[in-house]
Amino acid sequence: MKPSDRDRWNEEAVLMALQPWELDVIERGLTCLAALASAQPEWEEVHGQESRAMAVVGKLNQVLELQGYEGGFEGLRSFLDEQAEPESSGF
Repeated sequence: MKPSDRDRWNEEAVLMALQPWELDVIERGLTCLAALASAQPEWEEVHGQESRAMAVVGKLNQVLELQGYEGGFEGLRSFLDEQAEPESSGF
């Protein structure tokens, strides 16, 4: 595979699998899971999942950084905000 093909694939890989808003939902969900696991140790189904949830968030953040979203999830949220703004018609 030529380097340019690899670079193009790397730039598009995560967004092909997941839309930017889906990544935002995943990050928020995992962060909430980690907070619940820390705050509610009696909930056995989430107990011990804090570090795993945050490790996934960290990896996704790194992937977003490598794909050009400066600041990782913060850059992604800025991108989503820009996409949500109505385009000015110029009239």
